[in-house]
Amino acid sequence: MLQDRFELFDISVSLICKSIQKIKSEKVLPYGLKSSHVLFMVQLAKSEDGLTAAELSEVGHVDKAQISRVITELMSKGYVTKHSLYKGQKYRNKLTLTEAGQRVTKEINEIIAGILEYVSGSIPVSDLEIFYRTLFTISDNLFSLTGEAQT
Repeated sequence: MLQDRFELFDISVSLICKSIQKIKSEKVLPYGLKSSHVLFMVQLAKSEDGLTAAELSEVGHVDKAQISRVITELMSKGYVTKHSLYKGQKYRNKLTLTEAGQRVTKEINEIIAGILEYVSGSIPVSDLEIFYRTLFTISDNLFSLTGEAQT
């Protein structure tokens, strides 16, 4: 029984991850973006004051080298800009979306909303609340097994 649950969980999560990656890649391609850019642009759009690279790394659970690459790519496309709090400051710069970045992120958020409506629109909100609460608990427990802490 436990083995069956593990297999069902493992296969389901793998298929979900592959589907999400494929959808993100296809939907952001017209903007010259990669799927790895989506979460960071959405997070920047939610932050009024911007986020530092370290904060983005924490939010996305990715290493700082990947964050650095993503920031460089988004800046080169004109979607993100850096703001120094103090003159000459090199580190802990706040990153914010440019006007173009805000426009693209708004369109991406509309795409995300449509996809979420499609995949979960027929599921009662109470079931979705239980699902996400359970999924977060499983995620947190798995992070605990790896010696990391979920934020």
